[in-house]
Amino acid sequence: MIIFTWATDDETSDQEFMINLYSEFERLLFQTARKYVLKPETVEDIVQESLVKLYEKIGTLRSLNHVTLAVYIRSTVRNTSINVLKTVGYEKERMVDGQDDAGELADSNMYLDLMMDLSRYRELLSKIWPQLSKEDQILLEGKYILGYNDYELSKEIGCKPGSIRMKLTRARRRALMIIKEQEGVAHFDEA
Repeated sequence: MIIFTWATDDETSDQEFMINLYSEFERLLFQTARKYVLKPETVEDIVQESLVKLYEKIGTLRSLNHVTLAVYIRSTVRNTSINVLKTVGYEKERMVDGQDDAGELADSNMYLDLMMDLSRYRELLSKIWPQLSKEDQILLEGKYILGYNDYELSKEIGCKPGSIRMKLTRARRRALMIIKEQEGVAHFDEA
């Protein structure tokens, strides 16, 4: 159980903000931590430590839109997870779905390039977000930020789970087309 204990009397509005943030993004916090560790108690430790780090950046958090805030939270939990794994030495616990993250991060230059491209894409996506349809927003946010599976997405938009792949493909294409039109960006091709 996560407990918010760091706020003093004069910080009650900050504490309320963090409680609301936790309520809204609880699932994202825990899903992200579970990608890196298996033990529930370690997952809770990571989420708690991430919330402390997020609280330290509360001024920044208040200025972010919903999508950017979700990305910021996911990144914070990811970094906290990796730091906990390094510090405490849970190398075997790092194994999730039979794969070791070390193999994924082996080529640091390629990884850095990918992260820079993703960061740029997120920035561009946040600029055109209001121009996307509500369904496209739900699909993209659900899949890539909140980590929903096809069934969960289908419930969100009221369609069959088998239709989600095509709907996601179309939503990505529409987003990329708007980005290309507005930003003149040609190097973001659909995967």
